[in-house]
Amino acid sequence: MKLTTRLLLLLTLSFSVIASAWAQNGEKNHRFSVIVIDAGHGGKDPGCHWGTKLEKDLNLKVALELGKRISEAYPEVKVVYTRTDDTFIELHERGRIANRAGADLFLSIHTDAVGNTTANGSSTYIMGIDKSEKNLEVAQRENSVVVLEGDYQEKYEGYDPDSPESYIIFSLMQYAHAEGSMAFAEMIQKHYAKNTTIANRGAMQGPYLVLWRTAMPSVLTEMGFMTNKKDREFLHSEAGFNKVVKALFDAVSEYRDMFNAKAELLVAGTMDNGAEQGATPTTATPVASTEGIAAEDKVAASEVTASEEKPYEGPRYYVQICTLSKHSDPNDAKFGPYKGRIEQVQTSTGSWRCMVPAETFEEACRLQAEAAAHFSGAFVVARESDYFRRL
Repeated sequence: MKLTTRLLLLLTLSFSVIASAWAQNGEKNHRFSVIVIDAGHGGKDPGCHWGTKLEKDLNLKVALELGKRISEAYPEVKVVYTRTDDTFIELHERGRIANRAGADLFLSIHTDAVGNTTANGSSTYIMGIDKSEKNLEVAQRENSVVVLEGDYQEKYEGYDPDSPESYIIFSLMQYAHAEGSMAFAEMIQKHYAKNTTIANRGAMQGPYLVLWRTAMPSVLTEMGFMTNKKDREFLHSEAGFNKVVKALFDAVSEYRDMFNAKAELLVAGTMDNGAEQGATPTTATPVASTEGIAAEDKVAASEVTASEEKPYEGPRYYVQICTLSKHSDPNDAKFGPYKGRIEQVQTSTGSWRCMVPAETFEEACRLQAEAAAHFSGAFVVARESDYFRRL
């Protein structure tokens, strides 16, 4: 099937995915309760290795210790593992485990490897396409395990490990949770940098099959390079191992706190919406958010005009195409087909949301599917009174 045809089919499917995600987000006001920890590789799939040191063993050791610490610190949080021993679990099944568990977060733990032994550092990926060929190479290596699954083309809907088309298709499947995923990925990298001596390669996008059908924010983290002497020795030392686990634990803790704060805000918003008809809802205190997080941001006072000071009439919809560190000319060419239509609002962290307005939710869904061809991270946003909420 031609690329354009497959993309059109996928974009058609995306309308229902967005609507479903919108409905789920509207109901998801519970506190953080389930995390799925995936120890990458296992069984007949050893992952990368150096001598007798196997990636699958290190991944499992970190996963089990991380889960133990989470359970001890937060007994109300259920920790689910995709594997607890040296077992081969197919990539698609790992995501299904998370979906069946109703997870609020999915974390896949890996160790990197490359022919160049000087390459080093940690990195964390969300589902998507990045312009870097190096990122694609890492994804292809991690995805290559599918050849051990005899009927992988059927399971992964025609996926071809050597086809760029496949990576484009699969990169669009997780966009409904892209912002939450990137927020968590950035938290992980921040805590790696704070707790370990391993270089920080950053949070980025990559087309990973283990993430493609998870119905919640999901990331794949590469703790360091097995093929780099300094990284390898650090990861396999007792002190280094504990520092990496602490970094991941701190990131989960930060995400949990953000999730719970947002849940409390949503509950407050639900209570406000129950006020008398025609009354202006009372707004809760906005949650401080990390750069790029879709926590609800209060509109900067300078952005609220007199014409907007009117009784609340329900949400207004937009498609956010990007976030910038500085305010830009709405007619700037970088906004592509949306230049001249961009509205910019400063978030609680000082960054600027760049959004295209839509008349209705249905129009916003159509616009999001169109915008995704130009801005891969585009998503639908609802403005409710003085707050923006990602749908």
